[in-house]
Order: sequence, then C-alpha cells, then structure tokens
Amino acid sequence: MFDLIKFFEGCRLEAYKCPAGIWTIGYGTTLYPDGTPVKEGDKITREQADSYLEWYCANCIELPKGVQFTHDQKAALYSLIYNIGQLAFDKSVCKKAIENMDWITAYRNWDWIRANGKVLKGLIKRRQTERELFFDGLLWED
Repeated sequence: MFDLIKFFEGCRLEAYKCPAGIWTIGYGTTLYPDGTPVKEGDKITREQADSYLEWYCANCIELPKGVQFTHDQKAALYSLIYNIGQLAFDKSVCKKAIENMDWITAYRNWDWIRANGKVLKGLIKRRQTERELFFDGLLWED
C-alpha cells in the first residue's frame, strides 16, 4: 500500500532538511509517533522508517468518505495526503470533488507541485503517477 510513498520519498536513515526546510528522516517523517520533531543528528534503522510510515498512515491520514476506493486509488491518496498533509487536503477542492465523485474536477485540482513556492520536477512526476493510478478507468479506458 505504501510503495508509492517509499518510491517518491526515498529513505534516508539520517536526518536531513527537506526542500521545505524541515528536518526529516526515513520516508519523509517530520514528527515521531510520540510527537517529538525530527532534529539534526537523528539516526534510525530501515525497520523504524517503515514503522513510522505505517504508523503515520494508519493514525494521521483520513481518506475521503462515501467512496469505495480500489487498492491503487488508496495508494495514490495515501501518497498525495502524506506529501501535502491532511489539513491541506481537507481544505481542497480535490477532496470535495472526490467525495462528490466529480472526477474531472478532482483530476484538475490534483495539482500540488510546489515547495516553498518553487515548482519541483519530482512533484510533477509524483502527481502524474498518483493521477494515473487514481483516475485509471474513471476518465479513460484501460
């Protein structure tokens, strides 16, 4: 379920500053499950990185209500929400469109490609991949 996140986030076992300038570790973890922020000098194992990712997705991500999602759609949503944050997603036109099954509006608003105001090529590719997974069969034929 989380392979897409792992692919795009990559795994770093020593703390680093992400493009948004936030201390990060593992697959994009910025806060440990106990709420402690990642700080410079932190180190973890691959198993801890996997555990933090799974914990976060199970406890901090809420998918839109009222829609039965396929495995690929869930993977795309987890990747998107993990990357942009639950709050940003909850306020989005994209989420409202998904809940209303307005696929064209959701597709057009699945567009988070900036960090600190700069367009990032990696985010363009990530959004493209997520869109392909989520909207396959909804907007075009297989």
